[in-house]
Amino acid sequence: MLLAIRERIMGVVGWVILGLLVIAFAFFGLNSYLQTDAINYAAVVNGEEISLAQHQRAYERLRRSMEEQLGQAFDPALLNDGLLKANALQQLINQTLLLQAAENAGFSASNEQVAASISSIEAFRENGIFSKEKYERVLGYQGIHPAEFEYSLQQDIIASQFTNGMSATAAAPEQNLSQAFILEGQQRRFEYLILPLSTFSSNVTVSDEEIADYYEANGDAFMTPERVQAQDLELDAAVLDSGVEVDEQDLQALYDEQASKYVTPEERHARHILISLLADADDETTTAAREKAESVVARLDDGEDFAVLAGELSDDPGSAANGGDLGFFGRGIMAPEFENAVFELQPGELSKPVKSPFGFHVIELVAIRPEVATPLDDVRDELTAQLLNAERGDLFYEKSETLSNLAFEQPDSLQAAADELELEIMETGWVSASEGTGIAAHDNVREALFSEDVLDNGNNSAAIEIGPDHVVVVRASERQEASRKSLDSVSEEISQIITGEKARAMAEARGSELVAELQNSDATLASVAAAESLELHTTELLTRNASEPAAPVVAAAFAATEPESDQPVYYGTISTSGDYIIIALQDVKAGDFSSLPAMAQEQLWNNLNQVQGAAELDAILRDLKAQASIAIPDQADQ
Repeated sequence: MLLAIRERIMGVVGWVILGLLVIAFAFFGLNSYLQTDAINYAAVVNGEEISLAQHQRAYERLRRSMEEQLGQAFDPALLNDGLLKANALQQLINQTLLLQAAENAGFSASNEQVAASISSIEAFRENGIFSKEKYERVLGYQGIHPAEFEYSLQQDIIASQFTNGMSATAAAPEQNLSQAFILEGQQRRFEYLILPLSTFSSNVTVSDEEIADYYEANGDAFMTPERVQAQDLELDAAVLDSGVEVDEQDLQALYDEQASKYVTPEERHARHILISLLADADDETTTAAREKAESVVARLDDGEDFAVLAGELSDDPGSAANGGDLGFFGRGIMAPEFENAVFELQPGELSKPVKSPFGFHVIELVAIRPEVATPLDDVRDELTAQLLNAERGDLFYEKSETLSNLAFEQPDSLQAAADELELEIMETGWVSASEGTGIAAHDNVREALFSEDVLDNGNNSAAIEIGPDHVVVVRASERQEASRKSLDSVSEEISQIITGEKARAMAEARGSELVAELQNSDATLASVAAAESLELHTTELLTRNASEPAAPVVAAAFAATEPESDQPVYYGTISTSGDYIIIALQDVKAGDFSSLPAMAQEQLWNNLNQVQGAAELDAILRDLKAQASIAIPDQADQ
């Protein structure tokens, strides 16, 4: 659960910390988490245990990641749980070894760093400021002790320092850069033709006996997945009625607290004439520029028109054409020296020459737009919504704790929680591990439903977050075991599979024959295309990432052996779609690193260094494993 909440609420770690924040975390006792009486473990790495709970969480994350990556293609029935659990355990062992190496190398994370990281997490903030009460409340709702969370975060920071430092210092050999681009930037010119799978599919016949045999041999592929029906209790802050009446005093207090938010600062309208000056100008040049600016002031004092002089003399091309006009602007926009001068003037006043990093300015203040405060009445609705949302938030956390506690204390029913919170028990309908509707459309809800605790042990789930301030508790009410579909219901599907396999084999056989003919005779791709009634395609020199032709064609062209003479090299391959691609590779041009733009060279260099860093990290891991004492009990990989 710890890693789960961290995945949900950890954003980019910020390094700005409030002074009192460190003090707030001091009494949590980061080291207290080190004490444990647990004896069950999935592995022991150099005397340090990896718990069964850690292993289970890592497995669930890996499984969920696979499901997200594969999308609709994800099939739980084809998943090798044993292999997935073994991979998850190896990940945990690697993490432990790296953390141990980091600590042995002297890497550490202070309480200040941990506090700064936590302060950057939006889930622990109220009105943009870290709230210790909300921090403890959110973690408590998840069943996590602050010390546990802080200790785990501290470990993450230490490990990141170690691995990031390695990545930052990794450097690939310089000669690899040009060599990489010789291959990466290679260009190829070729002809090609495609034998469509559909041409062969029309000639395929499939018998009832073949369908029956395929069904018997591959019956596990035609399973109705395990399904459950579930009950749920849903708690959503957005629909909670706090029963709170917002009074004028509360609104005024919030308005005063956020007063700066509703104030438009003073703005000033100015125009200027710039006599430009380089930052490293010598004394003589600086004196000449100042004297020129002073002469401008003198001419303006004598009554000459500011706009005319700006057009003639100003070195600011952006404003000179507009008579030096800069329009209205507030503080923090202009150079400090310029800004200070402007805000000391009164409308119609002219400044003496003002030096900035850009040169000398002669400034005239045109007008002042005073500070304007938005009245309370204009933001009353906004402030009211803030207060009500805050009350809803407090009420939500109170009710969510009640929901979580009652669901845990009475694990065989949702009725007690429903009665206490005045919620209606809802039904999900049938849900599989990979598919559901309503609240069961959320991956984490289905994951909970098919967990051992809920599905096998018959308990209520923990509270599951399905949105901001939106949780649900579920329990399985009815279970339907996975079962094999009938032969009649899948016969058409099997017929299509067999047809595809046969057609693919026929396409590959015919394609291979044609490639052999091209390689061993005077036949050309053009003559083969004519004989087979196929379209011949030609290309100019193309790179590996060419958008046309289709990616499988380009991949086939770059898989072919380079021609050693002026005769084309013929290459054939069957694509994932079942079409057979025949390539006549005519010309290969090596990549020219010197022609690559500087930014592209830098990007390629960075990519090579990242690859180098990954290789070095892998080498370190192999060495750490070779020297480590690692014990894995039999049950850990079950």
